[in-house]
Amino acid sequence: MNAGYVSLLLIVVALILFASGWKNVILRGITPTSLLLFFMLWILFMPWSTDWGGIRVYGCTVLLLIVSLWVMVRTPSFLYRFHLLSIALLLGSVYFFLRETLHLMPAVIWFSSEWTVAASVGFLAAALLRWPPLQIAGLSLGLLIGDVMSACAHREQMVMTLGQAEFQDEWWLTAFAARGCSLLLEGMVAGSKLAFKHVRQRVRSGREPEND
Repeated sequence: MNAGYVSLLLIVVALILFASGWKNVILRGITPTSLLLFFMLWILFMPWSTDWGGIRVYGCTVLLLIVSLWVMVRTPSFLYRFHLLSIALLLGSVYFFLRETLHLMPAVIWFSSEWTVAASVGFLAAALLRWPPLQIAGLSLGLLIGDVMSACAHREQMVMTLGQAEFQDEWWLTAFAARGCSLLLEGMVAGSKLAFKHVRQRVRSGREPEND
C-alpha cells in the first residue's frame, strides 16, 4: 500500500466511529468542534509542504505541534506539563530507537515494522497517559521529536524531511493503537474491580451466619 493511504483509511474509519456516537467513548474530553476542525485542517495540510532552512516541512507537522503546545498550555499544573514533556521525550526516543534498530530484530516484528512501532509506542502512551487529550498531545509531540531525531541522523544521506506521508501513516496507526490499548486497559481495570467487589461481597455474606 502506498504511503498516505493508511492515513486516509483511518481518517474515514475515525469519522464513521464518531458519527456513530463513539466519540465520548474513544475521545472523551475533546469537543466535536475541535475534532471537526482537526480533521479539516489535517486533510487540507496533507499535500502541503514548504522548505524552511533547507528542510522540507509538511503541514501536518505544524498542525500536530500547534495541537500539542495548545494542550500543554491549557494544562493547569506546571508539574503535569513537565510530566507530559518528559513522556513525550521518552516516546520520541523509543520511536526513534525502534525505527533505527527494528530491522536488526526481525523476530520481534509483528505484521510489519510500521505496525510494530505503532503498537509499541501506542501501548507505552496508553500506559503512561490516561486522559485522551493529554495522550494525543504526548504521543504527537513524541513522534515529532522522534521524526526530528531520525531526520538529523540521516541528514547526510538524504534531504531532511519532517511529516512526510510515511510519518502521517505512523501517527494515525499509533493514535489508534494508543486509544485501543487505553480502552482495553480501562476495561481490564473495571472488570478486575467488579470481580474483586463481587468476591468480597460473597466472602462477607458467607461469614454472616457464623457471626450470628
